[in-house]
Amino acid sequence: MNKKIIRDDENITPPMIIGQISRMQRSRMRESEPENSMMAQNSCRALFWSLVHRDGVTQLELAESTRLKPPTVSVALKRMEEQGYVRRETDPMDMRAVRVYLTDEGRALDENHLDRIRRIDEITMRGISEEETKFLHDLLIRMRNNLASEEGDAE
Repeated sequence: MNKKIIRDDENITPPMIIGQISRMQRSRMRESEPENSMMAQNSCRALFWSLVHRDGVTQLELAESTRLKPPTVSVALKRMEEQGYVRRETDPMDMRAVRVYLTDEGRALDENHLDRIRRIDEITMRGISEEETKFLHDLLIRMRNNLASEEGDAE
């Protein structure tokens, strides 16, 4: 891995630094992804994370929650199903609806990703005390809430 030292720049704002850190973490995740992983596709990744948080939803609900087009969802789910990460079942209460569930392999993939995220988080937070971490956490939550309240105002 290339070790880059990013120069300190007093003109860079904290949100710009947050963006840099976020991009660097995503880059680390992509680098640690197995070759030909379905997680390299944005659509599969979005569907996967949606299912991790809310399993057993319909394909239409997945399309709405991920803001992907239904044909994109269908193609991505087919790939995920072929790799054994999800299974699709017709809803017994509504035969027109297809529900999507993570398989045991899908849950194992989630655990693998969480382990990789934890390792990257450890690297990111190296040399930062618990007190500093708590302070940073509180600041970031406030920043996120500021943005969320502005989004609510805009709607």
